[in-house]
Amino acid sequence: MAEIRRLIYVPILHAQEDPRESTSLNKIKDMAKGGGGNDATAVEAMWEGIAAKIEALNLPWESVRIYQDGAPVCGNELELAMRLANSGSPNFAFILDLIEKGARLEGTEEMDLLIKEYDLLSQLLMKNPGAERKAASVEYQAKSRELLAVRDEFIFNRITDTLNKGEVALVFMGVMHRLDKLLEKDFLVSYVIYRLPFRSVGSIYNA
Repeated sequence: MAEIRRLIYVPILHAQEDPRESTSLNKIKDMAKGGGGNDATAVEAMWEGIAAKIEALNLPWESVRIYQDGAPVCGNELELAMRLANSGSPNFAFILDLIEKGARLEGTEEMDLLIKEYDLLSQLLMKNPGAERKAASVEYQAKSRELLAVRDEFIFNRITDTLNKGEVALVFMGVMHRLDKLLEKDFLVSYVIYRLPFRSVGSIYNA
């Protein structure tokens, strides 16, 4: 019987101030190639809470692989993480702390799919506010959901192909993803969940 691999799933919200949310995808692509909303205090509190819960797990860091949504498979994953952390991303600042402990960051997403997501959003933002924007928003949401399912499938395969026997996957994934439903059939999934101080989150997070 095949050994069931262990996976820690961390659902997160991305802050609007997070550099990944405000930086153009072209800049992300350049960094990957080796080139050049939410209250900030609440976001910091979220990451402090998540960090405390993860630290309490006492994971064998040398055997931990980190997977992060929005982080492309590019060959320059560490450099990209360092640049985003230096730009003020608490998400990647925490990841760098874990890398210093011995964890390994894996490229997680297909660049072409991230570009498609960016293009969809760009098309929406180009619409005039009002009825045109509202109609475009409905179309965007439908296409984005379809694309998200494809992205989740890629991430699932990426984790399956790169996580070795005896290793632990630490997965940081935005709350809109449904990746955990794919993972549960092949991995022993446990959740690190922190109650976020955002009213808009509703009951997604439990204490």
